[in-house]
Amino acid sequence: MSHLFCDKKFDEFMASASPSFRKFIPQLLHIFVLPIFYFAFMLVYRPFDVNSLLGHDWFGVHTTILTAIILASILLTRLLYYFLPMKVNYTLYSFWCLAEIVFTSFFTSLYLYLVLGKSMPYFDVLTTLFKHLFFTLVIPYSITALSLRVYDYHRQNQNSEITQIKRLRFYDDKHNLKLVVSSDSVLYISAEENYVNIYYLESGRVKNFVLRSTMKALEEVCGDHNLIRCHRSYYVNPLHVKILRKDSTGVVFAELDSDDSRRIPVTKKYYGMLSELL
Repeated sequence: MSHLFCDKKFDEFMASASPSFRKFIPQLLHIFVLPIFYFAFMLVYRPFDVNSLLGHDWFGVHTTILTAIILASILLTRLLYYFLPMKVNYTLYSFWCLAEIVFTSFFTSLYLYLVLGKSMPYFDVLTTLFKHLFFTLVIPYSITALSLRVYDYHRQNQNSEITQIKRLRFYDDKHNLKLVVSSDSVLYISAEENYVNIYYLESGRVKNFVLRSTMKALEEVCGDHNLIRCHRSYYVNPLHVKILRKDSTGVVFAELDSDDSRRIPVTKKYYGMLSELL
């Protein structure tokens, strides 16, 4: 019997970047909120002596064009961030946002240098635009990051299986208790004729327990302990799913974070529900 407790999940959560930062909707927030804030902030406050930089007569036109350049630049960097397979903590994410401002500064300063014909050297224009963008965009960056962090913090607190030990009891077809494990330690369950194979972690090693039962009989107990049906012959624990990957034939498999190299098939019927929990 395993008595594994996954407190380390919470520590990993605190050390890593917010899960919401990797999702699609937060990327849209960055793509649209940052340029809109910049445009409104420039028109209302005109900070950092921006009038002398852009000129009084065509200030609105130049601000609009700069906003469009910022939108296009952030669109490129956010698409790269969304599709790039990397694990980012909060420090690295801050550097990513800083690099995003530098990237945007190159194009906005190029517009000022070439189109407006600024007499100062290009790198002086670049330095000026970087300061201009940094002190303007740090406000929406901070608000967006803080909002997503608070959202994930509250979501984490509501996730009882992360903070509590929950025992999962397996009975055979004669209602005899055969196995008791913590629900967090279960990796997946597979069906084989009149038996099911329960794969779980004990002392860091993958164990297999064969139980005479059916997937239908386990439906209620698995549902109560957040084991998700991903195939007619499989239940999987979302806490241990590292990635969902599609092979060359179009079949989706769940790869786990354990040493067990077996891939768990995921059918279209259950894919949406499982992916929402990752």
